[in-house]
Amino acid sequence: ANIAEGWARQGTAEFLQFLRIAAGSLRELETHLLLSQRVGITQPCELNTIFQEIEILGKQLISLQRSLRGRMANGE
Repeated sequence: ANIAEGWARQGTAEFLQFLRIAAGSLRELETHLLLSQRVGITQPCELNTIFQEIEILGKQLISLQRSLRGRMANGE
């Protein structure tokens, strides 16, 4: 939702801000899932795939942010 909202904004700087928020939300989700394991709601085997996806998405967010910052630096 943060990515979609940022995309709809007027400029790249605002989009970057929403990408940072999305990255924070992704790590917040990861924390909630880790806590669910600690209190016994879920088992590690149930979440391994999700944790792998979180890692991939986190890297994709970083790459997109770098790309957009590079475009901004080049005046695009």
